[in-house]
Amino acid sequence: MSRRTFIKLSGLAVAVLAASRLLKRPALGSAVSSGEGVITEKWVPTSCLNCATRCATRVRVVNGRAVKVAGNPLSRVSEGENCARANVGLQVLYDPGRVTTPLKRTNPTKGRGIDPGWTEISWEQALNEVSERLKALRGKEQPERLLLLCGLNTVSAEDIIRRFADAYGTPNVVSADGLNNEADKAGEWLADGHYTQSAYDLERTNYILSFGASILESYKPLARSLRMWGKIRRERPIRAKVVVIDPRYSITALRADRWVPINPGTDGALALAIAHVIISEGLYDVDFVKKWTSGFDEYRKLAIDYYDPEAVAITTGIPADTIRQIAGEFARTRPAIAWRGRGATSWPNGSYSSYAIFCLNALVGSIDIPGGVTYQENPEYRLMPEPVEDDPAREGRARPALDLRKTGRFPAAKVVTNQVADSILENKPYPVEMALGFNSNFNMSAPGAGRWDEALGKVSYYVHAAPFISEMAEYADIFFPLTTFMEEWAYDHSPPGSGFAEIRIKQPVVEPLYDTKSNIDIVFEIAGRLGGTVGQSFAGIGDDAQGFVRYRTAGLASWDKLLEQGVWVGPDYEYYKYRRIFKTPSGKFEFRSGNLESLLKEKGEEINSLTCLPHYEEVKFLGNSNEYPLLLSTYQPLLNIENGSQNYPWAQEMFLVMHGAGWTNFIEINRSTAQDLRIKDGDTVWVESRFNKIKARARVFEGIHPGVVSIASGQGHHAYGKWAEGIGVNPNEIIGVDYDRLSGQAALYSTRVRVYRA
Repeated sequence: MSRRTFIKLSGLAVAVLAASRLLKRPALGSAVSSGEGVITEKWVPTSCLNCATRCATRVRVVNGRAVKVAGNPLSRVSEGENCARANVGLQVLYDPGRVTTPLKRTNPTKGRGIDPGWTEISWEQALNEVSERLKALRGKEQPERLLLLCGLNTVSAEDIIRRFADAYGTPNVVSADGLNNEADKAGEWLADGHYTQSAYDLERTNYILSFGASILESYKPLARSLRMWGKIRRERPIRAKVVVIDPRYSITALRADRWVPINPGTDGALALAIAHVIISEGLYDVDFVKKWTSGFDEYRKLAIDYYDPEAVAITTGIPADTIRQIAGEFARTRPAIAWRGRGATSWPNGSYSSYAIFCLNALVGSIDIPGGVTYQENPEYRLMPEPVEDDPAREGRARPALDLRKTGRFPAAKVVTNQVADSILENKPYPVEMALGFNSNFNMSAPGAGRWDEALGKVSYYVHAAPFISEMAEYADIFFPLTTFMEEWAYDHSPPGSGFAEIRIKQPVVEPLYDTKSNIDIVFEIAGRLGGTVGQSFAGIGDDAQGFVRYRTAGLASWDKLLEQGVWVGPDYEYYKYRRIFKTPSGKFEFRSGNLESLLKEKGEEINSLTCLPHYEEVKFLGNSNEYPLLLSTYQPLLNIENGSQNYPWAQEMFLVMHGAGWTNFIEINRSTAQDLRIKDGDTVWVESRFNKIKARARVFEGIHPGVVSIASGQGHHAYGKWAEGIGVNPNEIIGVDYDRLSGQAALYSTRVRVYRA
């Protein structure tokens, strides 16, 4: 198609869209007939699962086939809008690569690229075999040797999987969270006691200082951020100002007022230099700091004595005058938000960088106010009775977890995803005899991905549940084919972002296309087969997925109303809850973390003068700078579909919006660096770390720090279907294994590389 033809067709599409919005939309759940009985149409409320935001949607179904995805106007989180990922839901549903029936492995040899020799079996055979294995393991009173691996699932599936783990007796439920934003969460916990991602009242803010947060590409809740961005940038008399601190020129930076490239891993130092300026010039919120914070005197002394902008300019590569200007703007343009993301926190010093950035919000009084940081309110689902407990369950759950959370190695961690591969390989703290994976694919998404190949090859019995055969599924002994999110019953709510509570109902928009089941139904069936206390723990909570959703949402609204509207929205957000929001020893926002001090004292760990304060720690990179002079960074594009598959032509066609390219990813490199290396745009190059190397085309442009090369994640599959396999490269193949010590967050950006022409 020529460029001129594309523009003409795009204009026509826009005109058609505009005209369609002038017509009255059918009500949610309504049906339309042609009058001749030929066409039947209805809009079914449900929600998306192509990222963790889980936006409320409506699906247009014509003659029993889903043909269009739109936003749900009753949702206050997304305000009736969607991002591009939601539309890809149609290709998730109708992907010809979906597995249609349970499978059993016949080839005992496991490894990357080895054919499992699948043979089709019935659900009865598959469920019975898995249940017998689980009975045998529990019969040996070793339930802790069961490992449950969870990728992106519905909230209801997460709830039911954790209940199964508690009833069965394993502490080993390991989610993908440790590959994403755990350091973000730990930074907030250090300050106010909430181990969570921050929520921001984006609609009312006047200034956003973004530290490595891909607000318009991947930060959750994405659809809300996109909608609020339009409001604060185009729909107000005075638009909010946005400054982006990031080594990479992201989509967010493209749409911001200013992009400030920073030396990688130094965001914490910059945050403290900004604090130095705000405090020394008397620009902080004296009233809030005096009434509602503790530890300010130590924090002030640290910032003033050690983080002078002239000194920090050398560390960060940002001129002192720029630091002073940004600090002054941030402090004077209130309400203002200091927003931290993976680019700033996925480092070995990530929790402290997160803490330092988050403290800027308290410094200018942007805590629980309109336009500032808010505290997410979650829906009050109907409580389930405690699982029925016996001695094996009690003793199994008391064993240390495989990911070493809450140990001296990762003292504040909730989950340390990438540690599990090493624990399996080392048989520490005990061997894994059986594992179940639910929509997980850590062989692709975890740094040092090859370790997961080796680890899964060592697990004697592995069961995988997903709609597709992924890289991880190739190691399964039994494969459970799952329904997609347009065919199942579930409930969801989004990650922090809106502040107020909202529930979304998933209901089948079409009948399941194949012989598939949902995660929830599978767990109910296994629990029933196990019987005993495990089976008793699942009695009276709904019996299946639909019943479970109805049980948990009872009391919020009538069942019929939930199905008709698709959402339940809680009351308006309440601000200024200072007397009850801080979960800290002082009952206030803490510039010196009492939570961390209490935790480390309990574990008998040494505490020095800096341990409990936000501070900058120089990163120890993986690789010698003489041999590997550049740093590797990765990022998640908008069209990286988080259900684990990239086997969707719509997503592939638009994969790299910044570069106007699809069906690939690039080795992105600064022009001056490329010239020094005699690399031209489009050249095929090697990127090599001390762990591995990969080959792809170079994209030479100005939008990246000269000391950094960047690669978009989501490509490089060697399974999952013809629109994913063999396309692009997976940067996790060459990233070393490292962690933020406090949170256990995988350090994604501390690997050094060299780049040379292939």
